[in-house]
Amino acid sequence: MLHLRYKFRTKSTLELVKLAQDGVQEATNFVVERYYPMVLKISGKYYPQWGEKEDLIQNGLVGILKAIYYYKFGKSSFTSFVWKSIDSEIKSFLTYLNRMKNKMLTDSIKLDMLIDENIEDKSSDFGYEQNIMDGYMLEEFMKECREILSDEEFEIFEMHLQRIPYKDISKISKRNTKYVDNTLQKIKRKTEAIVKMYELIRTRIVLF
Repeated sequence: MLHLRYKFRTKSTLELVKLAQDGVQEATNFVVERYYPMVLKISGKYYPQWGEKEDLIQNGLVGILKAIYYYKFGKSSFTSFVWKSIDSEIKSFLTYLNRMKNKMLTDSIKLDMLIDENIEDKSSDFGYEQNIMDGYMLEEFMKECREILSDEEFEIFEMHLQRIPYKDISKISKRNTKYVDNTLQKIKRKTEAIVKMYELIRTRIVLF
């Protein structure tokens, strides 16, 4: 194991990125390790604006993993590419958090209107606490799928993810069930790469 770690440490960043893109997990770990200080530096710019520093760092790690996945050799330096990826990921996460914060405020106002003013205990639980990271990653996943699917494909995909039965999707989309099935198979092929990337991210984030 020590020999293997030394072997990876002596490789250049681009060599490690290539191995990581080929599915070598140890190479992915080393790329993340090399650019972790960059995550701390970039997240530090935004930390005063938000209290959850660990969330920003975690999303910075997501930025590294996305950079590994999307990097095209010869297009630009990996260091500049990963910097932009980390910065963009943290900004997207902060935008998501602010949107959720405003949504929660709106929802609380609506809930307050439903609460009887005469009831002293207003601490009833009207919902559940959503995992912030899961919500953010789902939104990012759907955003990337939206870019590669047609309007009809995306509509059918959304209904499928909501576990709506084929026959009901067929009625809503005004297509027969065979067409719906063929479309979902096509969607599966078109989104396969994105699904694999997000599976990689979820696995890696748990380990980090």
